[in-house]
Amino acid sequence: MPNKNSSIRRMTNRLGWDLGANHPQGNPNVGLEGMNNMSDILVKNGGYGQQERMIFDKRRTFDRVLRSSYQAATIRRVQSLDPIESSSNSRVYDPNPHEYCKALINPDKNKMDYDDKIVSVHNEEDYHAGDIFEWVGTNTFWLIHLQELTELAYFRAEIRRCNYEINWEDEMGVKHSTYAAVRGPVETKIDYIQKHGISIDNPNHSLHILMPRTKEVLEYFRRYSKFYLQGEDEGSPQVCWRVEATDWISTPGILELTAVEYYANEFEDDLEEGIAGGLIVKPPVDPNPPPEPAEPIIEGDTFVKPKIKYSYVFTGEIISGASWSIVESNCPARLYLDPNNPLQIQICWEAIYSGQFTIKYGEYEKIIVAQSLY
Repeated sequence: MPNKNSSIRRMTNRLGWDLGANHPQGNPNVGLEGMNNMSDILVKNGGYGQQERMIFDKRRTFDRVLRSSYQAATIRRVQSLDPIESSSNSRVYDPNPHEYCKALINPDKNKMDYDDKIVSVHNEEDYHAGDIFEWVGTNTFWLIHLQELTELAYFRAEIRRCNYEINWEDEMGVKHSTYAAVRGPVETKIDYIQKHGISIDNPNHSLHILMPRTKEVLEYFRRYSKFYLQGEDEGSPQVCWRVEATDWISTPGILELTAVEYYANEFEDDLEEGIAGGLIVKPPVDPNPPPEPAEPIIEGDTFVKPKIKYSYVFTGEIISGASWSIVESNCPARLYLDPNNPLQIQICWEAIYSGQFTIKYGEYEKIIVAQSLY
């Protein structure tokens, strides 16, 4: 005869309870041991929560895919936006990351003017939007520009191929370089002006560019800044581009800008290095300039009490022909000179009521307020 409570019996056996014929409630000590075993199993499989175990299972599947998938690849980080401690969660550029790791690169959108893919990599590799890595074996570089926050088991983001480099020089004369994802130009017509039978063409090609949002990039790439693209084919025209609009707000870690074709200046721009303004001689700038001397003042308390002497010092040098004085006449304040230090005096308000007066040394003055004794 089948047991009516077979499902209950299977569940209790799974927990480790001993339900013998002479012990209808089972052995509680064996049951606690079974609960501990189940707790250990849950912990080994991700945790007590169902979402934690789902994340663990997906992470384990991802590890297997990295070993055997056709889309698995080796990547090397070449530019990193490592986090720094600040209230704005801003990031700084790390010039020498050079870290190799395994990743999964899946196709997304492949067009004539841009190539988008999906990258998946372990969270421990610490990739972020704005990082640039090399796809080893393909000699291509990719910019992480949009993370998918819904993926919890590993880091997953959209990437775009960086087909060019951009060089520039800051105000200190330091040269910088970054990879950039460039789209364009897409214009199909010539913009021109015709007057008195003379036609003049205006440069109107435009580019759409994504690049890492570093401190150096934000300081240089403002509206009307100029640059050249590096990595163009031999024989292609060397075009100067000027920034028309920038978007540093929408996407974390990414600077998005629109540039238009501009006029090259062979006398100011270093065309060999592709640096706009690279031939302009910049005066040397001391990175640690000496502090500017402070404006001389009369130091001392502004509010004083009656019947108490207060010291005042002129912070500048001795002025020829200058002397200490009290501007107001018939003032109950008394001035005491220091014979050893002509730049220092003492003042005492000898009345018991409040008032105000001004002391003077040369052209420098200081207002003093005497408070009432009551």
